[in-house]
Amino acid sequence: MSADTHTLTLAGTTIAVTASRRATEQGEAFERKGARVVYAPTVRIVPTDADELLQADTRGIIENPPHMVLVTTGYGLKGWLSFAADAGQEDALRDALAGADFYVRGAKGRGAVRALGFEDSGIAAEEVTRALVDLALEVGVEGKRVVLQQHGKPDHEQEQRLKDAGAQLATVVPHRWEEPKDINAVHELIDSIIAGEITAITFTAAPAVEALFGYATEQEKLPELITALREKTVVASVGPVTSVPLEEQGIIPVQPERSRMGAMIKTLVENLER
Repeated sequence: MSADTHTLTLAGTTIAVTASRRATEQGEAFERKGARVVYAPTVRIVPTDADELLQADTRGIIENPPHMVLVTTGYGLKGWLSFAADAGQEDALRDALAGADFYVRGAKGRGAVRALGFEDSGIAAEEVTRALVDLALEVGVEGKRVVLQQHGKPDHEQEQRLKDAGAQLATVVPHRWEEPKDINAVHELIDSIIAGEITAITFTAAPAVEALFGYATEQEKLPELITALREKTVVASVGPVTSVPLEEQGIIPVQPERSRMGAMIKTLVENLER
């Protein structure tokens, strides 16, 4: 049965899909309602269960327990412990981290550290990795085994600062991503959001949010992008973990009660129809 005007409730809207997986499934659901869909995957996410680098890094940390752990994201720390649990290494990793001092980048990181049964020794002045490293250098890292939990595209400049200060550095990247195949589509998406041309945007993974912000930062357009996402565009998130980096920037997304893609689509459609 062909769609009639009563079913095309999203006609005149433009919805951006940032996912790399199941993107057409999302897009077709919006198109059936009459929306124009823009596809701009912001990342290609490396699945943690297939991440041999993370496996090797985790083994190394278990064999050489750290003195200090620097936590950049709460969901990253949770993801690492979850990965270790799936690999049958959670108890060994917890034992290795038990004697370490934890320092966190923000309140979400502090919450994750405590929820996982650890205590933190300090919180950075700003929610950026540079400020977390500033705190670690202030405490002192010379001769210490330091684990830096990064996410997405690691900040190698901050890693170098720790090494230059004498830290024996190990890094873990529980949520690692690679550059999308079509980076121009992402740059065009950023410009379209700022111009007010995107009615709504969907995110199904926190790294997709972080990557979009990272590319906007490279183009010196992050403040404009954040303002547009707060004021012009309806932002939809699949669930609370994905929402963390949005909320850290003062963006309040619509999200379903259950963290499922189908539920997110339904919630966003209802929001736009209202």
